[in-house]
Amino acid sequence: MEALLGVSKMIIFVSLETKHCFMTISSTLTALSIVLASLTTTSSADTFTPTTDTLSTSVVTGSRYSVLRDRVASPVSVVGRSAIAASDAGTVLPALLERIPGLFVTSRGLSGYGVSGGAAGAISLRGFGAAAGRVAILIDGHPQFESIYGHPVPDEYLAGNAAKVEVSRGCASLLYGSGAMGGAINILTRKPVTDGNILEFKALGGSYGTARASFYDAYSKGRLSASASLNYERSDGHRDNSAFNSLGGMLNFGYEFSPVWKASARFSFTDARSENPGTVSAPMYEAWARIRRGMAGISIENSSDKMSGSVDIYYNYGYHLINDGHTAEQAAQKYLFNGTDFTAGVTAYETVSIFEGNRLTAGIDLMQFGGHAYRNPETEVYADHRRLHEEAVYVYDNQSFGSLTLSAGLRLDNHSLCGPQLIPQLGASWSPIPQAYVKASAAKGFRVPNMKELYMYMVANEELKPEDAWSYDLTFGGHLLDGALNIEASAYYMMGSNIIEVNIVDGKKQNRNVGEFSNFGADLSADWKICKNLSVNANYSFLNMSKIYTGAPRHKAWLGADYRLGKFTANLGAMAIGGLYLTTGDSPRTSDYVDLRLRLSYSLSKSLKVFAHGYNLLNQNYETMDGFPEAGASVLAGLSLSL
Repeated sequence: MEALLGVSKMIIFVSLETKHCFMTISSTLTALSIVLASLTTTSSADTFTPTTDTLSTSVVTGSRYSVLRDRVASPVSVVGRSAIAASDAGTVLPALLERIPGLFVTSRGLSGYGVSGGAAGAISLRGFGAAAGRVAILIDGHPQFESIYGHPVPDEYLAGNAAKVEVSRGCASLLYGSGAMGGAINILTRKPVTDGNILEFKALGGSYGTARASFYDAYSKGRLSASASLNYERSDGHRDNSAFNSLGGMLNFGYEFSPVWKASARFSFTDARSENPGTVSAPMYEAWARIRRGMAGISIENSSDKMSGSVDIYYNYGYHLINDGHTAEQAAQKYLFNGTDFTAGVTAYETVSIFEGNRLTAGIDLMQFGGHAYRNPETEVYADHRRLHEEAVYVYDNQSFGSLTLSAGLRLDNHSLCGPQLIPQLGASWSPIPQAYVKASAAKGFRVPNMKELYMYMVANEELKPEDAWSYDLTFGGHLLDGALNIEASAYYMMGSNIIEVNIVDGKKQNRNVGEFSNFGADLSADWKICKNLSVNANYSFLNMSKIYTGAPRHKAWLGADYRLGKFTANLGAMAIGGLYLTTGDSPRTSDYVDLRLRLSYSLSKSLKVFAHGYNLLNQNYETMDGFPEAGASVLAGLSLSL
């Protein structure tokens, strides 16, 4: 009965609200034409009040301390908690794919990415691949990667643990060192923000035996706070031998010693098993990967009017057991791949306001990493308990002169194999009027060879040098219509040298520093709250690569709209991909498609909501990886409870 009343109210409210919406639209018709014509409307369209999902929020990824995006010289995108939760995905990557221009993530089904052969989840940012270690993945500012192969593990970045994600689109090695050559993705974890207890539960299921469940509980009283999350996901997959399941969670504890000083500790774990079905033309059998990963960290922070900073100690651990499988014509694998890896480090920084308009930051990073990998413990040992280390010091200064802010930084990074590297960065931001800004930056990035490239397999080369890159950005943005419309456009040019590639040397294949590239393109984004009940969002990115890489589309666009009426909410979105390279070579294969998505929800009560999500509703047959067709039209439905 309550649902029927809700529908009746909906019809009445539509007639009352439509007039107001059309008046608002007509009064801003010129702005709408400009925005839609250039596809520059984007936001997290899940709420109708200013949140961390908008383009006018504060960030820490570009400077280590909280500052408005307008004042950060390099381009930084933000995806807030509401957008992450609304995606209802197991990890944060699907929400980033929709919201971040220039970012693309490969996939092979509704759930799970996997590792090793046939793995999906390859992250590309402006043509830089995270799988090659050229885009840094961080959790609360700490590096997260499999330290033998140097790649991220996408199934570890659980949506239930994330409060928001900040993405630095451009070289970010000044603050984050090796691996941030093409940018940085910083996942900030959830912590209690108000006194009392908050409990959240969500469960959903649907196509291909896919099911997800998440639990989150946060408690805060006085100086003490704690939170816990637990996340489960499983799927049969839309192809034979493509099942996936995972279980993961996080614990967070915090204590405020005084208004200035506080301490926190966090622990997380992930246990995931994925199957690799192989390509359509060469199906795989008994191909699976089991990963277990954990993280622990302790932080001591200080914050006052003139100073703020942090000392963080962290430790990451991983165990991977992999069966590479076989085709119908091959015999089963005799030995499984075993790998253990770790990363341990200390990062410390302090920022101080020396005089009016100044903010000086100085920091140190100490990191040790390594691992042990083998197939046959007697004859096939790849990384025999090797350990590498890296140390760095950096200084970063911001100076404001009214509406103009200048920034400059320098990092001295020393690696146990490659020696010292000097990493400079310069930038400026200017707000000629409060509603508009212009930003420019030039930054150097680098990547140290990973252990696989140095020591493993026949192509290994211990004489490899670090890869180098420079990025140049020019950004324009504005907050119009009293902040209801936010627009940002960036043009960039990136160039790299010493790129590690496999070459023929004396008749044998070997890793060498011989590659070069230059990428240029543009990112456009905006968010617009048209009226009380309607918001639209979109982003578009164009990428031109001098050298073709797979998993990086030439064109990517997202256009979405959110409509809320009483207890009913609808979100309609479409992602268009053009020129996505599936293969390279003389006759490369590309993929072009449109993924139409619809999300509907209805609040049965203040704390209980039911919802249904549809994916690939046009039932398009497309691939983001060569030989791995995506799932057809799919539907997931469930409920969420908040107390």
